[in-house]
Amino acid sequence: MVLILNMWLAMDFDAVWGVVSPAVDLADEGVTKEEVLQGLLEGSLLCFSLEKSAAIVTFARGGRLRVALAGGDLEELKLINEDILQYARDAGYRGVEIIGRPGWERALPDYEKAAIILRQDFKP
Repeated sequence: MVLILNMWLAMDFDAVWGVVSPAVDLADEGVTKEEVLQGLLEGSLLCFSLEKSAAIVTFARGGRLRVALAGGDLEELKLINEDILQYARDAGYRGVEIIGRPGWERALPDYEKAAIILRQDFKP
């Protein structure tokens, strides 16, 4: 069991991975558990979590924080979102952006749709 020391982290890393790994699978980014853990240990990623939910945040260009992975209980994720917004304001970021499923538009109505991510995979 690895515990990431972060004032917003309420669960150990294995539990965090358990709730964010479905987002990893949906994003089809190929990021591994080990890469996420390394990013958290090095400080290139931040983790915000409560008892049943977590969000992995990275630093994006343009002065924003980017929520790259999130999962768990929707009501807890809304609370985590408030913590992320407060952290971003306090740290002087321009804003927060989320890369996620379309359902987040309904769950977080204060966010404005800024882009759609499209992919075309080549067939072997």
